[in-house]
Amino acid sequence: MKHQKTATVIGLLALALPALADKPTIIANPFTTPFTISGGPANGACTFDVLVAPQPNRPNAERIILFANAAILAGPVFVTLTNLSDPAKTLNLNISGPAKVNFSANEETLFGPALLSNVPPDLTAAAGLPAVSLIIGRTVITFDNLGNITSVTHVGTVRDLCQALQ
Repeated sequence: MKHQKTATVIGLLALALPALADKPTIIANPFTTPFTISGGPANGACTFDVLVAPQPNRPNAERIILFANAAILAGPVFVTLTNLSDPAKTLNLNISGPAKVNFSANEETLFGPALLSNVPPDLTAAAGLPAVSLIIGRTVITFDNLGNITSVTHVGTVRDLCQALQ
């Protein structure tokens, strides 16, 4: 019986090894296009608009490593956040992550410094997070099948970026 189980496990591994041997696809994903986080509590954001732009003269070489059912986002990403109501107020941040997306679980896990924004206000409040924040630690974001965020959990440190930009 022991040999039969071993043979079964070896047989299953033999079937799985070709799939494991496939190389992942690596996609360059530099952050090059600035965007605005629209202000207002209804948007789950600051009371003012925030411009997020690539930080000049800093590395910006994020890549996506795409596997069959998951992706890893890694690489340097440095941004400048600007309070558009008072452009003299800016923050330079490292948001290099990394992050892992598990497609079958509809889940993204952020492991390092990351920018969290545009999350429904009830979900950030339930997680004890500010509307726009720099999160460091482990943050898990789950989605439904349409891509809507359904929950956020966070263990680690957090910086309220709205407060820092006021």
